Amino acid sequence: MDPLIIQKFAVFQKQSAIGSVVLFFQSLRKNSFNFIYLLFPAIKGNVKISIFLFLGFIILIALFAYIKYYYFKYRFDFEKSAFIVHKGFLEKTNLSIPFEKIQQININQNLIHKLFNLYEIQMDTAGSSSTEVDIKAVSKSAANDFKVIAEEIKKLSLSATHSEPLSKTEASFEINLKTLIKTGLTTRYFETLSLIVGGLFLGLQLLDDYELSFASDLTDIAKKADYSYGLITCLVLGVIATVLLTNLITTVIKFYKYKARRSSKNLEIKYGLIKTKSVLLSPQKVQQFKTTQNWFQKLLNILDIKINQASSEVSSTIDVRSNVKVPGCTLAQKQVLFDFIYGKAVGEEIILKPNLRKFIINFMFFSLLPSTGLLLVHLNIDFFKGHYWRLLVLSFLIVTLYAAWRFYKNSALFISKNFIRSQSGFWDVTTTHVEHYKIQSAIISQPIWYKNSDLGDLLIFTAGGQIRVRTYNYTALKLILNNVLYNVETSKRKWM
Repeated sequence: MDPLIIQKFAVFQKQSAIGSVVLFFQSLRKNSFNFIYLLFPAIKGNVKISIFLFLGFIILIALFAYIKYYYFKYRFDFEKSAFIVHKGFLEKTNLSIPFEKIQQININQNLIHKLFNLYEIQMDTAGSSSTEVDIKAVSKSAANDFKVIAEEIKKLSLSATHSEPLSKTEASFEINLKTLIKTGLTTRYFETLSLIVGGLFLGLQLLDDYELSFASDLTDIAKKADYSYGLITCLVLGVIATVLLTNLITTVIKFYKYKARRSSKNLEIKYGLIKTKSVLLSPQKVQQFKTTQNWFQKLLNILDIKINQASSEVSSTIDVRSNVKVPGCTLAQKQVLFDFIYGKAVGEEIILKPNLRKFIINFMFFSLLPSTGLLLVHLNIDFFKGHYWRLLVLSFLIVTLYAAWRFYKNSALFISKNFIRSQSGFWDVTTTHVEHYKIQSAIISQPIWYKNSDLGDLLIFTAGGQIRVRTYNYTALKLILNNVLYNVETSKRKWM
């Protein structure tokens, strides 16, 4: 490492002098929703009160931003191999993070940072979430120095027993704009739709809570509307167009100019239009390798990849900052990533399929019972009278019946010498790869109603999240678990 970098970061550093301005704008953005509440006095005629509250809130945010900037300092202790942070005004916090605990160092640049030519440093650890560090505003030269230091930390943290990748030569690939458009138009339909519907109902509830007539006016319009086939078709097409447009815009903005560069033992990933994110990925830190593909993506020969690293949260949740997403990969690009991370092929596999009872349970609880409830609503509430509601219930029953069958058919568990691979999904079929030695614990459970059928459930814990499979042969699960745990106990490789 450059001696000048060691000398520079051996003493405490502060963020860029303009960092307080960046912190101020970020605080404004995070609290933007709260400004809505400051407008309600103005809506009811008290404009001066709204202006007073608005100015006071801004001054308070600016004061806290400057205090946060002024009392934050950091340095690298290269002799003790630790990163040191001192922060806080009334409640002072001193952090000392050993290099081997540093999960990854991300270098990000959002729109505000770009205006001031600054960068944000995110340092994630595999320990408690309290040891995670965000350095909100550093200069470009400091960000470049952090890249150099991150490379050195990765080299120090790699175990000598870790398998070498199949290829050590430099390689890279890019996700072009055309592929991002394909990805945006073929993914996240249900997720985006649920967010739009949830946001709509939240907004109406907020207006109703403050006794504004706009919400009731919309409800009256919905009740009095003549729901002809033409209107219903237009509404459906409008919803589909909104979902597709939302997915397209968010995908392009988030992953614009996606580039992955592989060199030696690390993978550097950089992407983003408004917020540029740079991630340095080490294969040893990877806990789960997930691929997701739906029918449309299969036709276009693309798939999405999510790489889960060791999370700083409790094992039952996943820290999203420890995830690396690769949108719209070709099969060749997916193989390049897989070879780089694992350095070996999956090999011959044993395949387990769930019992038919899985389909029956899903059909009963997620199709038949909700459909019955919708029919009861139709019979007892005047607003839902009419043949349109019966048509809706029938459509729901058919769709959920098909979904329950797809969930059953797409579920499978694959076991090879080095990997466990779980597959599941209705529309988006997700396959999760986990190496045996990175499994932290596993639990087999057998409810009393499963005993006569020799069925059971398996729950696998890793530092990157959980894998749960249900309604499989209990005897086979026990044999598989015993073999996997034996491999875990006899392995001398570190899980991160």
